[in-house]
Amino acid sequence: MMHFPDSQTNNGHFPSSHMDKFAKLRVQFLSGLPAREAELEDLTAILLTRGDCPKTLDLLHTAIHKLAGICATYGLTDAGNQAAQAEAVIVSRRSTRLCEEALYDILLATDLVAEELRRAVGED
Repeated sequence: MMHFPDSQTNNGHFPSSHMDKFAKLRVQFLSGLPAREAELEDLTAILLTRGDCPKTLDLLHTAIHKLAGICATYGLTDAGNQAAQAEAVIVSRRSTRLCEEALYDILLATDLVAEELRRAVGED
């Protein structure tokens, strides 16, 4: 059970009615992970075929950024950490034209996020 220090809740824990809602939201989130993984795969495939494509890189950054935040919320710490690392790679590489090395770094980081998402779906 998640612990929130609040004297108005049951011994500092999230009330069970809220935990039930949270559990339902978590199941919904987990069921959407294959679609999020597919989005990452589609965006990286575009980068592989087109190379330096700022719009695609922006879309990939947004998708990774969202995952970095929401994965931790739903208890997927490893996926959230991997997404945060991928976001840092994208941010560090997007300020210049994508060379082959930069593209490889981004694709590798994104692939590691996709791997964590597959693992999360397989665990639950």
